[in-house]
Amino acid sequence: MKPKHIKRLQSRARHLRARIVNRNVIVVESTTGSSANHVVTVEYDSEGTIRARCTCPWAINGGIACSHVIAALDALAARRGRALSFWTDYQAARRQKRRLFYLANQPEDRDGIWITSRAADSV
Repeated sequence: MKPKHIKRLQSRARHLRARIVNRNVIVVESTTGSSANHVVTVEYDSEGTIRARCTCPWAINGGIACSHVIAALDALAARRGRALSFWTDYQAARRQKRRLFYLANQPEDRDGIWITSRAADSV
């Protein structure tokens, strides 16, 4: 299930602390309480699809791109000097003329989120 307000989630994710354990595991603070954390696992494939799973209730019930996943992916991108933007629509993402990635729960998902990547200092 895809979020309806991806830009709102992206904004919320900017306020979450993410600790990178390794390339595939990131621990992100909970949005409901700073004493709780969620574990995000990330897998990549050669076609540019990213599969990310989180331990929060939204993700456990099939949600794609919770704020924890967005915070985790942002942290990984920042480590490489990159910034990400998230889009629910392919055409909107494509108009950015940036490198595109696709975020899905499963390889066969056709209702995922598009991600664009740019240098962190570019607007």
